[in-house]
Amino acid sequence: MTDHAANKRLVVAFLDELERAEGDAIARVLDRYCHPDAAWRIFHPFNTLDGSDAVRSGFWEPLKASFPDHEHRLHFAIADTYEDREWVATLGHVMGTFAAPWIGIPANHGLTFLRFALNARLRDGRIDKAFILLDVLDVMRQAGFYPLRRMPGSPEQWPGPPASSGADLEGWDGVRGETSLRIIREMQMGLAQGKALQDLAAARGNHSPHWHDNMNWYGPAGVGSSRGQRGFLDFHGALFIQAFPDRAGIVREHEGPDDRPGHYIRGGDGRFAVTAGWPSLYGTHLGGGWLGVPPSGRKVEMRVADWYRLDRDDKIIDNWVAIDTLHLLHQFGLDVLDDLRFIADPGLPRWPR
Repeated sequence: MTDHAANKRLVVAFLDELERAEGDAIARVLDRYCHPDAAWRIFHPFNTLDGSDAVRSGFWEPLKASFPDHEHRLHFAIADTYEDREWVATLGHVMGTFAAPWIGIPANHGLTFLRFALNARLRDGRIDKAFILLDVLDVMRQAGFYPLRRMPGSPEQWPGPPASSGADLEGWDGVRGETSLRIIREMQMGLAQGKALQDLAAARGNHSPHWHDNMNWYGPAGVGSSRGQRGFLDFHGALFIQAFPDRAGIVREHEGPDDRPGHYIRGGDGRFAVTAGWPSLYGTHLGGGWLGVPPSGRKVEMRVADWYRLDRDDKIIDNWVAIDTLHLLHQFGLDVLDDLRFIADPGLPRWPR
């Protein structure tokens, strides 16, 4: 029988050791906790890195160079089995002094928060596939280079769950977790039917019986966070409907290639649940209200992850949402990191020569 609590402790220990590792020690930590050919999928601009050497030089070393005193502050970890594979999903922040430029973003030399999640698949006690979900746009905001219109929701950092919520690295509650995941999937399937949000937009009413009246929806930079069902609709839901009127989820078959689209993880652990896909949604960009970018008319894929907390009445009260906004903007035809070069280094030529 899988020891899911041990899996959670292993993944958190991996992040703790990486936090302290310097120089060659980074490679040793990766070798100890990961299969050498582990596949890494990281939000844009990193995307695909395969193998320990690639992820060390392409992601971890540059991150540590830019945030030399950083620490991982995790809110919680969720463990479960999906598609006959063991998974651990974590959510929190990387926080530290932004001391040197990172992926072209100038350093602000002050305390900076990078929303960070690691969803790791384990085989034989080591990570063999990992998804790292980042809010790069929020780092740009904190550094003073936010490229979009003012976000409708709150830009503040995401809070973790309350102490009474049962978030615990030492234990695992699969029985309660199965109920939590079932409720989440019922809600998601209602949204997938295409009526729930439209009915809410028309009536300004309850978009699902699954949600608490004072729900908290924590969105990425560009969207922001909101409280209550009205706040969710006004600051995200209605704008998302307008932007992607034909949006639809991707159904994933359990058999097929390893990188097939759809949910790569679904899990429940106590009163928490997680679902995530790479991508899990697609739609045509036909409206400009969401993110404030004029409609491109392009069909796009969306990399999305959701973590949920249910209260004691089985209502969803917290929903943390990671969306690869830079990847979406790139598909719209807008490369905000490339545009930043001309602001960060005014000496660069403004047009190709």
